[in-house]
Amino acid sequence: MNSLKKFAITFLSVMNLINICAGIITQVKILKGSDFTSIIPITLELTVNQIIIVNFVVVIAILLLISIVTTYLATDIPYSPKEILSNCAGIFVVIPVAICGVAIYNAFKAELAADKLWIVLSSVFYLITNIINIGCVLTVVDDLD
Repeated sequence: MNSLKKFAITFLSVMNLINICAGIITQVKILKGSDFTSIIPITLELTVNQIIIVNFVVVIAILLLISIVTTYLATDIPYSPKEILSNCAGIFVVIPVAICGVAIYNAFKAELAADKLWIVLSSVFYLITNIINIGCVLTVVDDLD
């Protein structure tokens, strides 16, 4: 059973790294004003920033769901959401907070009010998902003992 938990810890850690990379890539794309090819077919009239944010939010939401399901499958007892959140150590949230800082800068720099709102809301959602994802990894680590 410990090998399953060790695999889950490794898997969840990789999911967290992907989540952090997604945040960095998104904010760099917005910062540079780079063009973007959407991975999701979007037929609505959205700005480039909004298309980037929609793709970003979908990716981090999927990673969040994968982390939650993996945590519940790998642990011996069902942990409450409060327990998972309380397991998140603040030191692990430093990089996501820095990425949110860049997002806030990007929001101030954006020309349209809608872009500003999308960027700020997605960065708040990003920070919350990171806290949950890190809590999931540390919950499985805690359950390993």
